[in-house]
Amino acid sequence: MPDNPNNLPATQPPLDRSAIERVLARASELQVASSATDQSGMLSEEELIAIAKEAGISPATVSQALAEERSRVTVHEEQGFIASITGPGIATASRTVKGNQDEVLALIDSWMQREESLRVQRRFPDRITWEPRSGFIGTIQRNLNVNGRGYHLVRATQVAATIIPVDAERVLVRLDADLSESRGARVRVGAGAIFAGILGSGSIAVIGSMLLAPDAFLILGGAAAIPTLAGAAAGYQIGRGHRDLVMRAQLALEQTLDRLEFGSTGRGR
Repeated sequence: MPDNPNNLPATQPPLDRSAIERVLARASELQVASSATDQSGMLSEEELIAIAKEAGISPATVSQALAEERSRVTVHEEQGFIASITGPGIATASRTVKGNQDEVLALIDSWMQREESLRVQRRFPDRITWEPRSGFIGTIQRNLNVNGRGYHLVRATQVAATIIPVDAERVLVRLDADLSESRGARVRVGAGAIFAGILGSGSIAVIGSMLLAPDAFLILGGAAAIPTLAGAAAGYQIGRGHRDLVMRAQLALEQTLDRLEFGSTGRGR
């Protein structure tokens, strides 16, 4: 029987996804530790691609993952009672499409201004931010709504597009719509409705306590709960309405990416 100093079985079982991720992460650490030129605990893109290639992952796949990492925006995960009702304050969508950075950014800019009633807020080499178009022209465009789009992105304080090259033929497009200000306004209105309901209940309770007739007091006492319940229901529906707004904005972003991918944002016109 041949020696087996490592006590390993002759046939290794296949690794699941979690094991593969752990092995690759550890391989990256070992690669950095064995490098004499960089002891900072960081890997260059070339080193990462080389490690992935040895693991059987294509360079194109790694390039796309790197582009997604560079475009990633850290968004605090919202928790709590209010967030569970209203949903997130930001809608986001991303996709890899064919084209170069300048071309794709110009196409999105043209679409946002022409079809979404937005205007440029800031412009960078790889990123543009827009805000709702104000003034007479913007109002007329949205009120007429000839194309029936709905202009769901104009409720956002800011809409942003970030373009990251994946390779010579593809770019990663990330779109974000910041709806946190609109959500805050809904929360304040909803809280006002609840507070008004509580005041109404308090008023009824005071009137009931001033009446000497026991039967009338009991009737008014039961009725006192109605304004509070009505205010709570109204506040809930107002806050819940933000979820619909986020869903419509999310759909608008996805539709923009659809048109960009399939050539209907102005490409080829």
